[in-house]
Amino acid sequence: MFSPLEQFYVIPVKIFSAYDNFGFISNFDLHYVIFFFIFMFFLLITPYYFSVIPSIPQLIIEDIYFFILGTVEQQVTFKGVRFFPLIFFNFIFILITNIFSLLPFSFTVTAQFLTVFILAFGFNILFFLLGLQLNGFGFFYLFYRADLSLGLRLLLVPIEIFSYSLRTISLSVRLFANMMAGHSLMHIITSFVIILLTPVPTVFDAFLILLLLAIFTLELGVAFLQAFIFTILLSIYLNDAFNPRH
Repeated sequence: MFSPLEQFYVIPVKIFSAYDNFGFISNFDLHYVIFFFIFMFFLLITPYYFSVIPSIPQLIIEDIYFFILGTVEQQVTFKGVRFFPLIFFNFIFILITNIFSLLPFSFTVTAQFLTVFILAFGFNILFFLLGLQLNGFGFFYLFYRADLSLGLRLLLVPIEIFSYSLRTISLSVRLFANMMAGHSLMHIITSFVIILLTPVPTVFDAFLILLLLAIFTLELGVAFLQAFIFTILLSIYLNDAFNPRH
Protein backbone atom coordinates (compact mmCIF):
# COMPACT_ATOMS: atom_id res chain seq x y z
CA MET A 1 0.00 0.00 0.00
CA PHE A 2 1.40 3.40 -0.99
CA SER A 3 -1.10 5.62 0.83
CA PRO A 4 -2.20 5.47 4.50
CA LEU A 5 -5.79 5.87 3.29
CA GLU A 6 -5.61 2.94 0.89
CA GLN A 7 -6.47 0.55 3.72
CA PHE A 8 -9.97 2.08 3.89
CA TYR A 9 -10.86 1.53 0.23
CA VAL A 10 -13.84 -0.74 -0.42
CA ILE A 11 -12.76 -3.10 -3.17
CA PRO A 12 -14.25 -6.31 -4.69
CA VAL A 13 -13.04 -9.62 -3.34
CA LYS A 14 -13.14 -12.55 -5.74
CA ILE A 15 -13.55 -15.60 -3.55
CA PHE A 16 -14.30 -17.85 -6.53
CA SER A 17 -12.34 -16.12 -9.26
CA ALA A 18 -13.78 -18.33 -12.03
CA TYR A 19 -17.38 -17.42 -11.18
CA ASP A 20 -17.30 -14.11 -9.35
CA ASN A 21 -16.62 -11.75 -12.24
CA PHE A 22 -18.82 -8.92 -11.04
CA GLY A 23 -17.37 -8.28 -7.58
CA PHE A 24 -20.58 -8.85 -5.63
CA ILE A 25 -18.57 -9.34 -2.42
CA SER A 26 -16.30 -6.55 -1.18
CA ASN A 27 -13.71 -6.52 1.57
CA PHE A 28 -16.24 -4.56 3.63
CA ASP A 29 -18.88 -7.30 3.24
CA LEU A 30 -16.40 -10.05 4.04
CA HIS A 31 -15.09 -8.44 7.23
CA TYR A 32 -18.57 -7.39 8.31
CA VAL A 33 -19.69 -11.04 8.17
CA ILE A 34 -16.55 -12.18 10.02
CA PHE A 35 -17.05 -9.57 12.76
CA PHE A 36 -20.72 -10.50 13.02
CA PHE A 37 -19.91 -14.16 13.68
CA ILE A 38 -17.26 -13.17 16.23
CA PHE A 39 -19.87 -10.92 17.83
CA MET A 40 -22.45 -13.71 17.98
CA PHE A 41 -19.88 -16.16 19.34
CA PHE A 42 -18.91 -13.69 22.06
CA LEU A 43 -22.50 -13.07 23.17
CA LEU A 44 -24.21 -16.42 22.57
CA ILE A 45 -21.60 -19.19 22.84
CA THR A 46 -19.20 -18.07 25.56
CA PRO A 47 -21.89 -17.65 28.30
CA TYR A 48 -22.61 -21.40 28.11
CA TYR A 49 -19.10 -22.07 29.40
CA PHE A 50 -19.40 -19.79 32.43
CA SER A 51 -18.82 -21.42 35.80
CA VAL A 52 -19.18 -20.56 39.49
CA ILE A 53 -15.41 -20.16 39.69
CA PRO A 54 -14.85 -17.72 36.82
CA SER A 55 -11.99 -17.96 34.39
CA ILE A 56 -10.08 -14.90 33.18
CA PRO A 57 -12.19 -14.52 29.97
CA GLN A 58 -15.35 -14.86 32.06
CA LEU A 59 -14.14 -12.18 34.47
CA ILE A 60 -13.41 -9.83 31.56
CA ILE A 61 -16.87 -10.37 30.04
CA GLU A 62 -18.60 -9.92 33.39
CA ASP A 63 -16.62 -6.76 34.17
CA ILE A 64 -17.56 -5.28 30.78
CA TYR A 65 -21.20 -6.25 31.32
CA PHE A 66 -21.51 -4.64 34.74
CA PHE A 67 -19.45 -1.63 33.65
CA ILE A 68 -21.87 -0.82 30.82
CA LEU A 69 -24.87 -1.65 33.03
CA GLY A 70 -23.61 0.79 35.67
CA THR A 71 -23.09 3.45 33.00
CA VAL A 72 -26.66 3.09 31.73
CA GLU A 73 -28.09 3.12 35.27
CA GLN A 74 -26.06 6.21 36.15
CA GLN A 75 -27.16 8.16 33.08
CA VAL A 76 -30.75 6.98 32.64
CA THR A 77 -31.61 5.50 36.09
CA PHE A 78 -33.69 2.33 36.38
CA LYS A 79 -36.15 3.46 33.65
CA GLY A 80 -33.60 2.93 30.91
CA VAL A 81 -32.46 -0.53 32.00
CA ARG A 82 -34.90 -2.17 29.59
CA PHE A 83 -32.83 -0.65 26.76
CA PHE A 84 -29.59 -1.94 28.26
CA PRO A 85 -29.36 -5.04 25.98
CA LEU A 86 -29.54 -2.84 22.88
CA ILE A 87 -26.87 -0.45 24.17
CA PHE A 88 -24.69 -3.32 25.40
CA PHE A 89 -24.86 -5.14 22.04
CA ASN A 90 -23.94 -1.92 20.28
CA PHE A 91 -20.94 -1.43 22.60
CA ILE A 92 -19.68 -4.98 22.07
CA PHE A 93 -20.08 -4.77 18.30
CA ILE A 94 -18.14 -1.50 18.05
CA LEU A 95 -15.48 -2.80 20.45
CA ILE A 96 -14.99 -6.06 18.52
CA THR A 97 -14.81 -4.34 15.13
CA ASN A 98 -12.36 -1.75 16.51
CA ILE A 99 -10.05 -4.32 18.10
CA PHE A 100 -10.00 -6.87 15.28
CA SER A 101 -9.43 -4.11 12.73
CA LEU A 102 -5.97 -3.72 14.28
CA LEU A 103 -4.94 -7.15 13.00
CA PRO A 104 -2.72 -7.24 9.89
CA PHE A 105 -4.64 -7.27 6.59
CA SER A 106 -7.89 -6.59 8.43
CA PHE A 107 -10.47 -3.98 7.43
CA THR A 108 -11.78 -1.17 9.64
CA VAL A 109 -15.56 -1.32 9.38
CA THR A 110 -16.03 1.61 11.80
CA ALA A 111 -13.79 3.81 9.60
CA GLN A 112 -16.52 3.75 6.94
CA PHE A 113 -18.56 6.90 7.52
CA LEU A 114 -21.79 5.51 6.05
CA THR A 115 -21.73 2.56 8.47
CA VAL A 116 -21.39 4.61 11.65
CA PHE A 117 -23.75 7.28 10.27
CA ILE A 118 -26.55 4.74 9.77
CA LEU A 119 -25.89 3.33 13.24
CA ALA A 120 -26.04 6.77 14.90
CA PHE A 121 -29.03 7.86 12.77
CA GLY A 122 -30.98 4.74 13.71
CA PHE A 123 -30.46 5.28 17.43
CA ASN A 124 -31.36 8.97 17.26
CA ILE A 125 -34.57 8.28 15.35
CA LEU A 126 -35.43 5.57 17.90
CA PHE A 127 -34.86 7.92 20.85
CA PHE A 128 -36.82 10.73 19.18
CA LEU A 129 -39.84 8.47 18.58
CA LEU A 130 -39.52 7.08 22.11
CA GLY A 131 -39.52 10.61 23.53
CA LEU A 132 -42.69 11.45 21.61
CA GLN A 133 -44.35 8.23 22.75
CA LEU A 134 -43.52 8.75 26.43
CA ASN A 135 -44.05 12.50 26.69
CA GLY A 136 -46.19 13.54 23.75
CA PHE A 137 -45.67 17.17 22.84
CA GLY A 138 -44.00 17.59 26.23
CA PHE A 139 -40.90 16.09 24.62
CA PHE A 140 -40.29 19.44 22.92
CA TYR A 141 -39.51 20.92 26.34
CA LEU A 142 -36.08 19.46 25.60
CA PHE A 143 -35.50 22.54 23.44
CA TYR A 144 -37.05 25.00 25.92
CA ARG A 145 -35.23 26.19 29.05
CA ALA A 146 -37.91 27.22 31.53
CA ASP A 147 -35.37 28.46 34.09
CA LEU A 148 -34.18 31.32 31.84
CA SER A 149 -35.63 34.66 30.90
CA LEU A 150 -38.04 34.89 27.96
CA GLY A 151 -35.48 36.54 25.70
CA LEU A 152 -32.88 33.81 26.31
CA ARG A 153 -35.50 31.11 25.83
CA LEU A 154 -36.44 32.40 22.40
CA LEU A 155 -32.76 32.72 21.52
CA LEU A 156 -31.81 29.22 22.68
CA VAL A 157 -34.73 27.32 21.11
CA PRO A 158 -33.33 27.34 17.53
CA ILE A 159 -29.83 26.67 18.90
CA GLU A 160 -31.09 23.66 20.88
CA ILE A 161 -32.99 22.33 17.84
CA PHE A 162 -29.93 22.74 15.63
CA SER A 163 -27.73 21.05 18.25
CA TYR A 164 -30.18 18.14 18.53
CA SER A 165 -30.24 17.67 14.75
CA LEU A 166 -26.43 17.42 14.74
CA ARG A 167 -26.30 14.52 17.18
CA THR A 168 -26.13 11.98 14.38
CA ILE A 169 -23.22 13.80 12.74
CA SER A 170 -21.31 14.24 16.00
CA LEU A 171 -21.73 10.59 16.98
CA SER A 172 -20.67 9.21 13.63
CA VAL A 173 -17.83 11.65 12.88
CA ARG A 174 -16.27 11.15 16.31
CA LEU A 175 -15.99 7.37 15.83
CA PHE A 176 -15.16 7.47 12.12
CA ALA A 177 -12.49 10.18 12.39
CA ASN A 178 -10.72 8.69 15.40
CA MET A 179 -10.49 5.22 13.87
CA MET A 180 -9.30 6.54 10.51
CA ALA A 181 -6.72 8.85 12.11
CA GLY A 182 -5.39 6.15 14.42
CA HIS A 183 -5.01 3.53 11.70
CA SER A 184 -3.41 6.04 9.35
CA LEU A 185 -0.88 6.96 12.05
CA MET A 186 -0.09 3.28 12.63
CA HIS A 187 0.43 2.80 8.89
CA ILE A 188 2.83 5.76 8.68
CA ILE A 189 4.81 4.77 11.79
CA THR A 190 5.02 1.14 10.66
CA SER A 191 6.32 2.22 7.25
CA PHE A 192 9.03 4.33 8.90
CA VAL A 193 10.00 1.47 11.20
CA ILE A 194 10.32 -0.98 8.29
CA ILE A 195 12.45 1.50 6.34
CA LEU A 196 14.72 2.35 9.29
CA LEU A 197 15.33 -1.20 10.48
CA THR A 198 18.94 -2.22 9.90
CA PRO A 199 20.06 -5.62 8.59
CA VAL A 200 21.94 -6.24 11.85
CA PRO A 201 19.75 -5.79 14.98
CA THR A 202 20.78 -2.83 17.12
CA VAL A 203 19.51 -0.90 20.13
CA PHE A 204 17.93 1.58 17.73
CA ASP A 205 15.88 -1.24 16.16
CA ALA A 206 14.65 -2.29 19.59
CA PHE A 207 13.62 1.30 20.28
CA LEU A 208 11.66 1.44 17.01
CA ILE A 209 9.86 -1.80 17.80
CA LEU A 210 9.01 -0.59 21.31
CA LEU A 211 7.68 2.63 19.79
CA LEU A 212 5.48 0.62 17.44
CA LEU A 213 4.21 -1.53 20.32
CA ALA A 214 3.43 1.61 22.33
CA ILE A 215 1.38 3.05 19.47
CA PHE A 216 -0.42 -0.28 19.03
CA THR A 217 -1.26 -0.30 22.76
CA LEU A 218 -2.52 3.26 22.45
CA GLU A 219 -4.75 2.20 19.57
CA LEU A 220 -6.18 -0.61 21.71
CA GLY A 221 -7.07 1.99 24.31
CA VAL A 222 -8.64 4.21 21.65
CA ALA A 223 -10.67 1.24 20.37
CA PHE A 224 -12.19 0.73 23.83
CA LEU A 225 -12.52 4.46 24.53
CA GLN A 226 -14.42 5.17 21.30
CA ALA A 227 -16.84 2.32 21.95
CA PHE A 228 -17.40 3.64 25.47
CA ILE A 229 -17.88 7.26 24.33
CA PHE A 230 -20.42 6.12 21.74
CA THR A 231 -22.22 4.17 24.47
CA ILE A 232 -22.28 6.91 27.09
CA LEU A 233 -23.55 9.45 24.56
CA LEU A 234 -26.33 7.04 23.58
CA SER A 235 -27.21 6.76 27.28
CA ILE A 236 -27.36 10.55 27.61
CA TYR A 237 -29.58 10.81 24.54
CA LEU A 238 -31.80 8.05 25.93
CA ASN A 239 -32.11 9.99 29.18
CA ASP A 240 -33.32 13.01 27.19
CA ALA A 241 -36.12 10.85 25.77
CA PHE A 242 -37.23 9.89 29.30
CA ASN A 243 -36.65 13.31 30.91
CA PRO A 244 -37.03 16.12 28.37
CA ARG A 245 -37.72 18.82 30.95
CA HIS A 246 -34.62 20.66 32.17
